[in-house]
Amino acid sequence: MIGSISSIALSLPKQKVSIKDICLKKNWNYKKILDKTGIKTVYKSNANETALSMAIKAAKKIKFKKSEIDALIYVTQSPEFLLPTNACLIQNHIKLNKDIMAFDINQGCSGYIYGLYVAQKLLNEKSKSKVLLICSDTYTKNINENDKTCSTIFSDGATVSLISNKSIISNFVFYTDGSGSKDLILNNSGQNSSLKKSPELFMDGRKVLFFTMNVIPNLVKKLLNKDNLKINEIKYFVFHQASKIVIDNLTRILEIPQKKVYRNYSRYGNTVSSTIPICLNEMIKKKLIKRNDKILLCGFGVGLSAAATIIKA
Repeated sequence: MIGSISSIALSLPKQKVSIKDICLKKNWNYKKILDKTGIKTVYKSNANETALSMAIKAAKKIKFKKSEIDALIYVTQSPEFLLPTNACLIQNHIKLNKDIMAFDINQGCSGYIYGLYVAQKLLNEKSKSKVLLICSDTYTKNINENDKTCSTIFSDGATVSLISNKSIISNFVFYTDGSGSKDLILNNSGQNSSLKKSPELFMDGRKVLFFTMNVIPNLVKKLLNKDNLKINEIKYFVFHQASKIVIDNLTRILEIPQKKVYRNYSRYGNTVSSTIPICLNEMIKKKLIKRNDKILLCGFGVGLSAAATIIKA
C-alpha cells in the first residue's frame, strides 16, 4: 500500500519486442537510439489484444470486494468504441455492482495523475469507499513501422490501481497547452478520419522534449512550494517514463540525486498512462518504499498536458 493506493496490478501483451532487433531489421543505428531513449524492449499487442481486453485482464488480478467499489475510472486513448463509454463495458465484464459510477478519461501520459485527482475528489465524499482506476493504451497499433521515433519508444500495457479513502497528502498541479496538440497526435482519427487512410501516430520528438524541459521543472517546483517541501524531503521521484534523455535532463535541471529517480523504461518502454503505476508496482514488489516516505509523481506529454502530485506511504 502507498497512501491511498491500496494495490496495483498490470497486464502486458504477450509479444515482447527487442529494439535492437527492430533496428537491425530497419538498418537503424541501435547504439545512437539507445543512447537517447534508454529503451531496450517494448510490448506490442497482437490483433486479439486490445486496450479493453488488457484492462479487463488486469482488473481480474486485483483483489477487492465488489460491494466496496463506488466508481470505475478508465483512462485510455485507445477506446474499443467511441461509444458506449468503455468503462461501462469493463463494469459488465468484471461484474461490478450496477449502483456505481463508470466513466472514461481521454488523457495520455498525464492520465494517471488526472485519474488520482478525480478518484480523490470522489473519495472525499463520505459515501464513497473505493475506486478502481484503470489505465490502458495500445499506441503501437497505430505506429508506422518506418517511423523511427515512435517505433523505438512506445509500448502497450494496462494497469489497475485500487484507490481507498485514505487521503493523498499533496496538492495537485496541472498544466495544459493545446497549441502543441499537433506535436503528438493520432492523425486521421475520430471525426477527422477518412476511409482512404488509417489512423497514424505522429510525434515531433524535439518539440515534445522542448515542452517537457520548459514546463516540468517549474511544475515540480510549484508543487513542492505548495506543500512546503524540499527535494531532499522526497524519497523518490517517479516521472512518466518517456525516455532516458527526458528523465536525464529533468534530473539534471532540478538537481535531483540520481538515487531518488526511479526508472524502468529500459524494460517496458513508454506505456503512456501506465508508466507511473508500473513503476509503483515494481517499487512495492522490491520493498523500496517505507512507511511515511513521500513520492512525487509527475506525468507529461500528449495534449500537451502535465500533472503532478505527492503521495505518502
